[in-house]
Amino acid sequence: MHALNADHEHVELRWILLACLPGIWLSLSMPVFAQEAYYWTYAQHPDCSYYDHPPMVAWLIWTGTQLLGDGAIGVRLLTMLCGLGTLLVGMHLLRAFGASANAVRAWLLFSSCAPVLIATRFLANPDPPLCLFWLASMAALWRARDGKLGWWILAGVFTGCALLSKYTAAFLGLSGVLVLLFDAPMRRQLRRPGPWLAVLTALLVFLPVVLWNIHNDFESFRFQTSHRFGNTRWSAHWFFQFVGGQFGLLHPAIALMLPFATLWLARRALSRTGERDPRALWLLAFGLPMPLFFLANAMWMQVKPNWIAPAYLPLMLGVAWWWSESGVQDRRPRLSLSARRAAICTMPLLALAPLISLWPQHRGSSWTGWTEIATCAKKWEEKIDPEDHTEGNVFFFAADYKDAAQLTHGLRLHEQAHPEEPRVEAVLAQNALGHSALQFDHWDAPQQHLGQDAIFVLPRASERAALVGEMRARFVSAEMVEQVHIDRFGIEVFSADIFVCRSYKGAH
Repeated sequence: MHALNADHEHVELRWILLACLPGIWLSLSMPVFAQEAYYWTYAQHPDCSYYDHPPMVAWLIWTGTQLLGDGAIGVRLLTMLCGLGTLLVGMHLLRAFGASANAVRAWLLFSSCAPVLIATRFLANPDPPLCLFWLASMAALWRARDGKLGWWILAGVFTGCALLSKYTAAFLGLSGVLVLLFDAPMRRQLRRPGPWLAVLTALLVFLPVVLWNIHNDFESFRFQTSHRFGNTRWSAHWFFQFVGGQFGLLHPAIALMLPFATLWLARRALSRTGERDPRALWLLAFGLPMPLFFLANAMWMQVKPNWIAPAYLPLMLGVAWWWSESGVQDRRPRLSLSARRAAICTMPLLALAPLISLWPQHRGSSWTGWTEIATCAKKWEEKIDPEDHTEGNVFFFAADYKDAAQLTHGLRLHEQAHPEEPRVEAVLAQNALGHSALQFDHWDAPQQHLGQDAIFVLPRASERAALVGEMRARFVSAEMVEQVHIDRFGIEVFSADIFVCRSYKGAH
C-alpha cells in the first residue's frame, strides 16, 4: 500500500511539474508588456492603493524585483508562485470534494491549456493573486462548514487579500451569501460567530485601500464604478466581442465542454429525486455569478476578456470533475480522444509564443525595444545637461501612461547596466500635455518642471501627428533629433521618435 501511494504521488508530481512548465517558460522568454511595466511603476512607489487598482500587484512585483532585479524574471517571480499556488489549491479542493485522481489530472491539464489561465502564471498583473486568493477563500470556506473558527478567519484573510488584488473579488461576497443560504451546514453557521468574524477579518485586511480612498476623494472606487459604468450605450459589437473572446481565451475544446459540465453540475446541485450535491452547488456559486453579470453588461459597455478569469477556476474544476466521473469518456470515446488531443496540442504552441517579439507593433500596447529606446533617450539627456549647466534639470515624458511606464522601466534597466551615469529623476506621461494620466498624476506634478527642458519619446509618430502639435504648444521650441528603429532578425517591429524640447511652459 505504501508503495502504491508513493507511485501515485510520483505521478501527481510529474503532472504538477508539467502544468508549471508553460508559466516558467513564458516568464523567462516573453518580453515585459506595457501593462506589466505600468504595474512595475506602482512598485517603485509603494503605497496602500493606486488610482486604478488595489496594491497587491505592486507589493508582489516589489518583492520579486528586490530578490531578482527589475528584469522580466524579477517582475514575474511572485506571479509564477501565485500560479503554482492556484494549481495546488485546485488539487486540494478536488480532493476535499472526494474527486478521483483522474479529475485531479484533468484539472492540471485543462487549466494549463486555457490561455486565460495560462496568462495568470506569467503576466504580472492583478489577476494571478486574485485567482489564488479566490480559490483559497473557497477552500477555507469549505473547511469551515463544520464551524471551526480558524477556517472562518482564514477565509476572511483570503477574501481580504483577493480584494487587495482586484475589486472584482467583491463577487466572493455574493458567492458566500449563496452557499450560506442554500447549503444547510453553512446556513446553520449563521447563528454562530464564524461568518461574522470572516466578514470582519476581510474588511480589516482591505482597510488600507479604504483609507487610501478616503484620503484621495475615493478616486479609485469612482474610477472602477461610476467612471466605467457611467458612459454606457447599447452595442451588439461589444457583446459578440466578449463572447467570441471567451471562446478563444478559454480554449475551444474546453469552451465546448463547459456547457455540458455546467448542466451536469446544475442537475446535481438542484436534484429533486435524490440528495442535492453541495459540491456542485459550491462550484456553481463561485463560478457563475461573475460571468453572468459581465455577460449582461457586455451589451452596454466593453468588458475585457480577462475580467472573469477567477470565475473560470471553479468552473474548470467542474469540467475536470464532470470529465472523470460523468461517464462521458466511456459514452463518447472519440469525443474524449479529440478533446484530449486538442488540449495537449496547446502545449507545443506555447513554445512559439516568444516569437511575438518579431510581431510588428503598429498600434496599441508595446513590448519590444524599450531598452534601446531608453538608451537613446538617455544619450540626448546627457547632451542637454552640459549645455544647461544644471545636472538633472531635464525630465522625460511620453504620450500615454503605457509608453511612459515602458520608458521608465527601460531607463531603469539602462541605469543598472551603467551605474556610473546619473539616475533619471522624473518621467511624466500624458499629464505633461494636460491630460489625465491615471497613477502618474500622483507621482509628479507637471507644474514642478516649468522652464525645464525635456526628452519626449513618441512611438509610431507618423500616426500621432496631433500629439506632436500638442507637445510643441507646451514648449518654447522642440526638435525631432532621432528616429529609433527596432529591428529583430531584419524585421522592423517598432519605431519611436525622440524630441528635445526646450523650456516647458506647463500643462495648460
